[in-house]
Amino acid sequence: MRGAVDTEIAATRTRILDAAAVVFAESGFAAATIRTICSRAKVNVAAINYHFGSKEELYREVLRYARRRVHEKYPVRYGLAPDASPRDRLYAYVRSFLLRTCTDEMSLCWGTLLMREMVEPTSALDMIVEEGIRSLFGELVEIVGLLLGGDADPELVVSSARSVMSQCLFYLFSRSVISRMSAGTGSEPTDLQKIAEHIVTFSCHAFHGLASGKGAAGND
Repeated sequence: MRGAVDTEIAATRTRILDAAAVVFAESGFAAATIRTICSRAKVNVAAINYHFGSKEELYREVLRYARRRVHEKYPVRYGLAPDASPRDRLYAYVRSFLLRTCTDEMSLCWGTLLMREMVEPTSALDMIVEEGIRSLFGELVEIVGLLLGGDADPELVVSSARSVMSQCLFYLFSRSVISRMSAGTGSEPTDLQKIAEHIVTFSCHAFHGLASGKGAAGND
């Protein structure tokens, strides 16, 4: 009997998290209401307090839940061979980022939630940075360092990693405009593979120029 109760509690909690992810993504933390979330989840308003304690705690759990779901489906080393080259590692990194932020409903929710936190940060942003973004960016820095060479200036490595990430974020922040301006560019896996390949090719050419000194300011 107890097992059936626990299963029902877990199912209700998951239903609330799924509904809240959509509502928070659509409306943002401030505008989202508990009533709207409960209506979508088909639960009593009191269920939020019972399962999460407050709207703020629900939001934090939604961020953790959405991030976990998309990372389980599209991990950072998605499809990567054990002996992969630094370039292949960069491709896997970029492709998995694109897949995690704009493919199915949960990834779209995660991408939008992440975008909202970057533009209008809440108290949960520190949690997102410490529990995910810092280590994720650290892996990118490691990959870029390998591509630039072991003697590369650490500041150049970090700046170059930021440039790669900015290209990924462009497709997150601008997806609505891109879909209107480029009819052939969408969020299908094949489209994202082409985008990832372009980002990697573009970046690797830049790394080569920087490593050889051709990308330095003032050089032609």
